[in-house]
Amino acid sequence: MNAKGYEEYLLLRRSVEELLSEHDKLVELAAGLRNELSDVRRQLAEKSEEVKELQARYERAKFSGAILGSGEDAVTAKRRVSELVREIDKCIALLDR
Repeated sequence: MNAKGYEEYLLLRRSVEELLSEHDKLVELAAGLRNELSDVRRQLAEKSEEVKELQARYERAKFSGAILGSGEDAVTAKRRVSELVREIDKCIALLDR
């Protein structure tokens, strides 16, 4: 092998080693990002459940405040309670048949 061919070989070898090193770094980075994504998805699921619970608590508080208070919310709450009572009465009547 002549000197020029040997230099090209060394240059090619160095390039391949750099590519392999970069590949290894990218594989590690991808694994870390997968773990981070998994953690973020888990946190998102937890926060979604927390939001649902807070919305339900808010609705209950709004409903109970409406019954105790006055105004438009109170009228809406009383109307809803009346509707629920009518539905329960219908169910009872159906059960008595």
